[in-house]
Amino acid sequence: MIAGLPPLQWLVTFRAVMEAGSFVGAARLLNLTPSAISHQMRALEGRLGRPLFVRARRTVIPNEDALAYSASISESFAQIITATSRVAAGAGVRRLPIHSSPSFATLWLMPRLGAFMRQNRDIDVALFASHEPAKLGEDGFLIDIQYARSVPDACEGIILADELVMPLASPAFIAEYGLSRFSDISRVPLIHSTRSVVQWEQWLARHAPGIALSARGMQSDRSYLALTAAIDGLGLVLESSLHAADYLRLGQLVMPFGPIGIPVAAHRLVYRREDRANQEVTAFINWLIPTMKADRARSLEPVNRHDPAP
Repeated sequence: MIAGLPPLQWLVTFRAVMEAGSFVGAARLLNLTPSAISHQMRALEGRLGRPLFVRARRTVIPNEDALAYSASISESFAQIITATSRVAAGAGVRRLPIHSSPSFATLWLMPRLGAFMRQNRDIDVALFASHEPAKLGEDGFLIDIQYARSVPDACEGIILADELVMPLASPAFIAEYGLSRFSDISRVPLIHSTRSVVQWEQWLARHAPGIALSARGMQSDRSYLALTAAIDGLGLVLESSLHAADYLRLGQLVMPFGPIGIPVAAHRLVYRREDRANQEVTAFINWLIPTMKADRARSLEPVNRHDPAP
């Protein structure tokens, strides 16, 4: 029994008495004897420490405490009925709870999730996003799409894509700053994605050693914020081709030096081994992998890009 809560049967009986207006009427509603009804109401009054009814011969009249108590618990009963109906209505509904890194969820998954749901109309998706990985098996998630994390024990991971982390900028920004050479990186505002697996220092060390970083620029711990800032012309950003795929396709961002970057495989889809045969997990994987391959094929098509000057 929950501490402080009278037995639920007493409360059901009390509500029946209030509805029927008598112990006899409540007995008919609940298929009990009037004496059983009377016994339960005596017990409830004992628990409450005060009477609820004025008893006169064969009639009972609820007092003010009974009326107030009935009004208070009626709302709770209504909530129980509503919750029960909602759960019962969902019986047989297939649900897929997914956790994802925030930028992947915002930049790649959400724009395409409708296609999965149209192909799997009997599956309801619950999508949550945060930097911290999900604790599969403990927090209710069946799938976690992680960024730069190791695969937990008892889980399996699928690498989602080969990404290229490279400099990107808006066409307007390139025109404004006359961006054409690697050496320009030292004089234009930069945007730093602080959670990216590749930072500006690493990119310069590989592709433009000896060039100093610009002291100007902004920082962000979300790729979608960094990319939005780049689209708005606030700087030259170093970001993933996976995150920026749609912006590149639309021409909102371009590669000022061409596809010169550092390849990474940072995103993984993770699930528990015991969920390998789960129908919802299988359906999502069978949609996600071909969709990502098709996206990659499109990304290899010619896009608006600039070649660096010598």
